[in-house]
Amino acid sequence: MAKYVVTATSRTGERVNYTTGSGPSDEKAIYSDKELREFKAAAAADPRDLDVTVRPLD
Repeated sequence: MAKYVVTATSRTGERVNYTTGSGPSDEKAIYSDKELREFKAAAAADPRDLDVTVRPLD
């Protein structure tokens, strides 16, 4: 079961999810604290300058 939902929004206006072709924002379910840490680290290094919002699913 998912623990968090993260929303990533590109500050540069680029697409976030190239597979679905969604716009500059997309959501993803996160299932562990480790996955959340990895997602945040990847977002911090992403050239699209991602703003990440984390919503706990308690």
